[in-house]
Amino acid sequence: MLVDSVVVSVNAGSGGNGIVAWRREKFIDKGGPAGGDGGRGGSVYLVGDNNVDTLSSFRFRKVFRAEDGENGMPKKMAGRAGEDLILAVPVGTAIYDCETNHQIADITEVGQRVNIARGGEGGLGNVHFATSTYQKPEKSTPGKPGDKKKIRLELQLIADVALIGQPNAGKSSIINALTDAQSRVGEFAFSTKQPVLGVMNDGSNKVTIVDLPGLLEGAHRGKGLGDRFLKHAQRVKSLVHVVDATQPDISESVTSIENEIAQFDPDLIKRSKLLVLNKIDLLNQQEITALQKEFPDALLVSTESKAGIDNLRQEIARLGA
Repeated sequence: MLVDSVVVSVNAGSGGNGIVAWRREKFIDKGGPAGGDGGRGGSVYLVGDNNVDTLSSFRFRKVFRAEDGENGMPKKMAGRAGEDLILAVPVGTAIYDCETNHQIADITEVGQRVNIARGGEGGLGNVHFATSTYQKPEKSTPGKPGDKKKIRLELQLIADVALIGQPNAGKSSIINALTDAQSRVGEFAFSTKQPVLGVMNDGSNKVTIVDLPGLLEGAHRGKGLGDRFLKHAQRVKSLVHVVDATQPDISESVTSIENEIAQFDPDLIKRSKLLVLNKIDLLNQQEITALQKEFPDALLVSTESKAGIDNLRQEIARLGA
């Protein structure tokens, strides 16, 4: 299951308290102040990790805490700083503050590290409060609390090309033919329940393809979870619109899906697009010729007979470059 949206709380560690302590050594009757400072609280970081592809690690655990700093110690010894908490997230994860809905950060690279909640400063020991006239200060300060935030993590898969289209258009068969994704294939609508990533090797180049579940009219408003699926197309360079060539009204199918994309994100529809008419093995030669005349810019393919698949591979390599 692709977990692509979660809400969690992150609590940075509080700083340790400074203490009141005195120098106590043999032959020194009345030593001066020697209270150490508290250690800084641990911070919470999110880091992009190529070995993580969903937000499933956040699905059941909802609160993440960094370690508190230790209190100060005698002999002017500072307490140990709290350990930072580092949480791995997939590349493509956007982070939002739930209170303001403001985007805090967008993790787009492996190793990118973002401080989400800062640890609290440690308190001061009484050694800091001694003066020439106040030589025995009974004063120290407590550590400061760490940041506490409720955040929303939104994963948008990063791919070069997205396969879009209505249910049962054959997108899963296409991504399986081009990559090793092994997307589920079925002779019924909605055989793909979640976005599927695959990598097409084209010589020395690699093109990442995402197969989006079939879209329905009203997808931009969330019908059939369409808005959740469409967000995974927002980072791609190009769109490949797959249409069942046996449909009675191909033009209507193309227009319907393009309208949904335009209403979801007007910038998305401006990206490079390729129309692919699939399942031509179910047509006779006269029907294929008629489609070629009506849609001269489209690629006609069949994953069953492999017709046109090599041409499709070349076009997708061009789009993903």
